[in-house]
Amino acid sequence: MHISHLDIFQVRNLKHLSLDCHPCANVIHGANGSGKTSLLEALYLLGRGRSFRHRDLRLVVNHKSTELVVSAKVCKTEPTKMHQIGIKRSSDGEFSARMDGKTLQTAGQLASILPIQLIDAHSFNLLEGGPLQRRQFLDWGVFHVEPGYSAICKRFQKALKQRNQLLRHGRMPLESLKAWTAELLPLSEQITASRRCYIKGLISYIKSAASAFKGLGTLDVEYYQGWDEQRGLAEVMSDDEKRDLSSGVTNHGAHKADIRIKVDGVAASESLSRGQTKLLVYALKLAQATYFKDSSGESCLFLLDDLPAELDYQHRQQVVNYLYELGSQFFITGVDKRDFESLIKDGKHQMFHMEHGAVI
Repeated sequence: MHISHLDIFQVRNLKHLSLDCHPCANVIHGANGSGKTSLLEALYLLGRGRSFRHRDLRLVVNHKSTELVVSAKVCKTEPTKMHQIGIKRSSDGEFSARMDGKTLQTAGQLASILPIQLIDAHSFNLLEGGPLQRRQFLDWGVFHVEPGYSAICKRFQKALKQRNQLLRHGRMPLESLKAWTAELLPLSEQITASRRCYIKGLISYIKSAASAFKGLGTLDVEYYQGWDEQRGLAEVMSDDEKRDLSSGVTNHGAHKADIRIKVDGVAASESLSRGQTKLLVYALKLAQATYFKDSSGESCLFLLDDLPAELDYQHRQQVVNYLYELGSQFFITGVDKRDFESLIKDGKHQMFHMEHGAVI
């Protein structure tokens, strides 16, 4: 899968940008504030329906405009087919997405046609941040290999929200609480089973990707399901009822799951240097993309924001070589063109120089 042509209108300082993209490497270089990250943000919007920089998309619309538009021609590999996809977001909050002239109902439909892996300065929270980032990493993978997973997650989130609202309300019939608990239990167990199956397949890819980068040690990945593995969730939630009522939240379930990554038997967040942590995050993302390609026959689109600032030259070269071998289209940003000249293969790249929101 790759983008052959991209059009961006009114995304931050990008008033109108039209690019013919290379199916392998696309380098965007220019001074700070020239619009490099905004270009990646536009691509992310196209694949996720949201920004990776702000939750409020009204801030992403150019301040002199009332709406933004991003569209692209996307070439799929299996089977070979060209799709035209586009999104529109207005400053008053309206959002719409279309593919091949037809309106899409959810952002998940965008994600299935344009799977995106983003690595920026905040991606390292995958190891250093809370469990939410690791659950999101895990759920991205399950979503892309198990078609019904998204629907199960939505039902789970709805049931969890209703149960938590009842818990916060204080006085309510226990029958209502038990009804939502009964709804939550099988959904939590289905999500857990899907995640376990995915992790089981992913582990070998993580170890393989990590071995491509020197200095990471021996990796182990453990999955914590969100409750005591020696007990059933129904028993745990029954015993937790008073605690849940007191705290106003559901304390156990699939929403409390986490991945525990260890290096040489020690938690990665405690044993790795800052540089090693960054490298491990790249390894995790590359492993996930490789697993996805082997499962689906398609490649991911990689967005790498300011790669030269995040890794030393040797490791930059290893990441770029890995992406070439994987066959993924990737967009990399950086300030200095010279940082990329020896990284990128001749004939397998396109370079774009940006100034003040325009390609020169």
